[in-house]
Amino acid sequence: MKPVRNTRVILILAVFLFFLPLLGHGTDNRSFAIIGDTGIGASDVHYRTFLGKIKSEGIDLIVHTGDVIDKPGSKEEWGKFFDITGNKLTVLISPGNHDVRTAKSLKVYENLTGKNPYFTFTMGDTQMIILCTELPGEGSRITGKQLAWLSAELEKPFRYRFVFLHRPPFPAMYHMGTSLDRFEKDRDILHSLLVRHSVNMVVAGHEHLYNRATRDGIVYVISGGGGARLHAFTEEQGGFFHYIIAKRNKEGYVLRVYDFEGKVRDEFQIKMR
Repeated sequence: MKPVRNTRVILILAVFLFFLPLLGHGTDNRSFAIIGDTGIGASDVHYRTFLGKIKSEGIDLIVHTGDVIDKPGSKEEWGKFFDITGNKLTVLISPGNHDVRTAKSLKVYENLTGKNPYFTFTMGDTQMIILCTELPGEGSRITGKQLAWLSAELEKPFRYRFVFLHRPPFPAMYHMGTSLDRFEKDRDILHSLLVRHSVNMVVAGHEHLYNRATRDGIVYVISGGGGARLHAFTEEQGGFFHYIIAKRNKEGYVLRVYDFEGKVRDEFQIKMR
């Protein structure tokens, strides 16, 4: 009878290991929307349209890739953003250089949002990590305590990992040399860490355009077309206002990039690596 008992132990262990990424997490696998560089204070027309679209889709989770407002530290502009957004949505913000530029504007951000500049949000088997590229003294870098924190967060078991930050690690065109590529050694350390922990997707803003590329298995997206003046000269370069809707299915997530006329400009899928 010993072989039977051993077989049962092996089966139990196999089931445990299969479901390990889900242990300690709920079953909240919501769809979500992504927008960046809305520049509230200078313009809010596109953001209002975006809110109408996600409401019609039944989406209540927004990830913002930064530059929510136009003037760093403006309580008036933050107030306008929150008034437009309302209190029925969950909004995760990766602060941009128009949100945080000094210790004073960082304090305004923390006080008004009630969040640290970098944090983790989880839903079911999905880990969403919000980073800050605008910490005073650490601009255009993920380093020091934030990097150590990120490394520890990535040790936690999840089936899907999404990272959001404002300045792109690999800018497409307009902000080359002023994004995370400004400090290539730090950028490469970050990229290697994300590859090692099988991060599925990294989404940035900062460049007011749309771009998607894959590096070492990670989908890198730039989504900065939420309303602020576009940078790219042509639509082929990603120069169109847009937002992204990510919907969960049995195989992972399907992401569709919409312009503000409702046309799908790009579509791709994120599966477990």
